[in-house]
Amino acid sequence: MKFTSAIAVLVATVATASAATHGPTVGQDLCCAANQERARNGVPPLKWAPAIDVIARGQSEHQSRLGHTSHFGPAGKLYFLAGRLESVGFRYRTAAENVGGGFGNVDAVTTAWMNSGGHRAATLARHSTVCGGGVASGGYYTVNFASAMNKNDENGYYNLQCSGSKSLGAYNGDSPVPHRPQPPVAPKPPVQPPVAPKPPVQPQPKPPVQPQPKPPVQPQPQPPVQPPVKPPVGHKPPVQPPVQPPVQPQPPVAPGNGKCKRVPKGSIAAGKCKPCKQCGSKPSPFRR
Repeated sequence: MKFTSAIAVLVATVATASAATHGPTVGQDLCCAANQERARNGVPPLKWAPAIDVIARGQSEHQSRLGHTSHFGPAGKLYFLAGRLESVGFRYRTAAENVGGGFGNVDAVTTAWMNSGGHRAATLARHSTVCGGGVASGGYYTVNFASAMNKNDENGYYNLQCSGSKSLGAYNGDSPVPHRPQPPVAPKPPVQPPVAPKPPVQPQPKPPVQPQPKPPVQPQPQPPVQPPVKPPVGHKPPVQPPVQPPVQPQPPVAPGNGKCKRVPKGSIAAGKCKPCKQCGSKPSPFRR
């Protein structure tokens, strides 16, 4: 899988050169490929800066370890492009970066960049004057473009000898200008706008709380307590006589016909037998 990405930086800087000639590098090939596209679009060619090769190669190796493209370097000063350029003493006005992963050669990654709007703009930017690049395992390519803060110092950069997108080496003229290190520019402290004091907050008086009158409690009348009536000492309640059941009147006995009749024992009539003249004076179950 192939990936590309571009980034641009606006800052301050200038460049260096260490020798009159230099053998070809992958960074030079990337710059030659960019110059080929610039020539087709009427844009002046770029010079090559060895210091940019150093940081571009380091960023490609970092992407190879990550396994994906990224404009962010290792933690610390190398995390952003500006910090990486400063780490090699490279001073500049503007800078940009293209990265790509999974490409087999310089021509393939350059073609991909030219087919992407942001990468194409970085490659053809007229304000860029120098470049450098690198590659790492996995086809991770990085190329950086920059413009010098002082154009006079551009004599210290290398002119490229290119055959299409292939470098034949680089040189910086018959009598290269030695690099004169520039004193670092101290950053100006940010101007803090005066903070207007906030008006004091006046406490708002709270209205007094009026106590609410409570309704008077009306006493509830209590029923009078009747003391229990105790009977006088020695007084005994009257004894009620037991109620006897009323005596049922007996039916009258019909008079006899003069003859004795036998009455069964145990009957009411037997208990009330009268002496029978014919039976003697003793009670008998017979009666008249």
